[in-house]
Amino acid sequence: MDSKISDVFIDLTDSLSKYRRANLTDDNGGNLIEHLYVDPLDNDLILKSMLKNNTTLLIGRKGTGKSTIINRFQHEIKKNNDKISLYLDIKSLFEQTKKSAASINSLDIELSACNREKFGLHLFFIDKVIERLRLEIKDSVFDSRFLGAFSKNGLSKSDFEQELDEIFDDVKMPLFTEATDHMHCKRNVSRKNAMGKSTALKGRGSKFKLSISADVTEDLQSEQFSCNRTVSMLANFFDIIGLMNGLKNLLRKVSIKCVFICLDDMSEIDQDSMGVFSNFIIDPLNNLSDEYFKFKISLYPGRDFLPCIDRQKVKTYRLDYYDLYSMGSVDKVELAAVKYTRRLIEKRFDYYFQNINLDVFFEITPSVSMDDYYKLLFQISSNVPRIIGKVLEIALQKTNGFECKITRKILQESAKQHYKSDIEFVLTKSEYVEYKTYNESFEQFHLLELLRTLIEKSVVNKKHIGNSRAKIFEKYTTNSAPSNYLYIPEAMEDILKTLEFNFFVTKHSQQKDKDGCNISIFSLNYGLCVDNNIIYDDGCDRKFRLERIFDCSKLLADWMTCSKELICLTCGCKYEISQKDVFIKHGVKCFASNCQGDVILQPVINAEHKKLIENNIRIQKNEYEILNALESKKHMTATELGNELDRPYQSINHSIGKNSKIKHYGFIHRVVKGNHPYFSASENGILYLQGKYI
Repeated sequence: MDSKISDVFIDLTDSLSKYRRANLTDDNGGNLIEHLYVDPLDNDLILKSMLKNNTTLLIGRKGTGKSTIINRFQHEIKKNNDKISLYLDIKSLFEQTKKSAASINSLDIELSACNREKFGLHLFFIDKVIERLRLEIKDSVFDSRFLGAFSKNGLSKSDFEQELDEIFDDVKMPLFTEATDHMHCKRNVSRKNAMGKSTALKGRGSKFKLSISADVTEDLQSEQFSCNRTVSMLANFFDIIGLMNGLKNLLRKVSIKCVFICLDDMSEIDQDSMGVFSNFIIDPLNNLSDEYFKFKISLYPGRDFLPCIDRQKVKTYRLDYYDLYSMGSVDKVELAAVKYTRRLIEKRFDYYFQNINLDVFFEITPSVSMDDYYKLLFQISSNVPRIIGKVLEIALQKTNGFECKITRKILQESAKQHYKSDIEFVLTKSEYVEYKTYNESFEQFHLLELLRTLIEKSVVNKKHIGNSRAKIFEKYTTNSAPSNYLYIPEAMEDILKTLEFNFFVTKHSQQKDKDGCNISIFSLNYGLCVDNNIIYDDGCDRKFRLERIFDCSKLLADWMTCSKELICLTCGCKYEISQKDVFIKHGVKCFASNCQGDVILQPVINAEHKKLIENNIRIQKNEYEILNALESKKHMTATELGNELDRPYQSINHSIGKNSKIKHYGFIHRVVKGNHPYFSASENGILYLQGKYI
């Protein structure tokens, strides 16, 4: 096959694998999002809902298309002359804040080192968010579509920019000036009084020397202060209400009737920071602006902490296929999901290979149709576009540039390789990762033990089904019996959330078992099944999935008992795991001898795993991910690594810089080619990944 065909095929797979808000452009720099976008629901239902003047939440695992939907939404908003959309990559802004050398040491307050660092992080994170909003507004408003509005309303671009800068300068209270120790006040008394501020100013250009009020100082002296207290303190540094009102008045002068703020990768920051950001930024703009500001927010399932959002007043789309398509009957969920996979694949091939049929790329036989390939790609990817792109890229390599066509076997082997290189290491290499606490490492260790137990049960189930004389199993042998399913009571779903988030398992359906109880049915990852010789079910028999052999409720209960302990942090008293809801959910304090200490659920320390941790060189997770990516893809730039790992290039540069362990131990090589630095894993780096480095 022509080598140009394989080059274009790489462009196609890359367009599916794009991380975050990476632009889809053609050779001339033209935006392809309108040509390539495929809505997860028919008739572009999600896009049409996004375009309404409401706040919308997009919730889904990595790669489910959240950023693509936001990208398509913003592209459409740019066609309007009375609306703008602003984009904030929350993860990137937070990463930049963590790398900042800024501090609050200039403030004369009594604050522990831990709380000083924590509050300083929130303070400068909010500052970066505000500065990014300023740049986004300028980029959006100084667009050709608004030029007529400037002349019509008698407001020049320079006047607009000056007033905009004054609004953003005024949002920073005098106390923030003191905290940064380098900013000077640019406001005057009349503007400040008009905004209802109470601080007395000594004159334009003067530098403020203020101290925090007594109540705030008392809050800061506390070893732990709540999200609400932090938000209250931040109000001494930033006037968000003034910013909101100032922007509304100014933007209306150029006929802008609505502002959408798109928040991407918000779940990547810690829950405390999510709570502070939500209450301090989202709450006033979303709830107090008379519907002028609305948000479009992408989030991970289980990490959608937005305390200020009334979920009944916003539109929420859950993009993982069961959640998205389960409104109808259970049997139609897979049909709807496969239909989306088909639309996605066909639209990409139609654009990149206009007049070339798909049978040029896929081996079509009397027993294997293109519909079978669509279904297989759905099963492999759980309907995640990013995984489809990665698996097809691996399949291209296995055909050696289409010296042969893609077959079912090639796709299955590609699924296995993707699992081994991109998913499995999350749990299997935990002793090499430097976590914040030992508990995090033990948590990973116990999850790996759970996964191994589930795999062992599936292998045993395969033999049992193949040897069974039960009528429902009669057509199977020990070589053909599918055993990828497991089910648990609905109430136990949370136990599998981390495995599900990382694609080890995926929720397949929700039904009632033979006793009439609600159960959640999961499937093991397709590549994992190939790797362990587990047959993935190709049928859609709901009765088969309900067989008691797939019941894993006792297995999970036993695992919880062995891997977790319910213990008081004050006196060390241990309680039965069955009492966890009493202490965790309802907040009851320790019973022992009037202790009244906090009782927590923590992983049991495993002596063998502890020894592995202590005997290995451990590197930060961000660094390990880079090294792991370089094992399969050699000679990558920081930008390419960022695209591969869903991280800003600044974060990559920090993780491979002079202070990194992978640099210190010589695990990576750096070579400059054409003025661009390229990175690769060294021989020692490969040995380290293989567990052979001494």
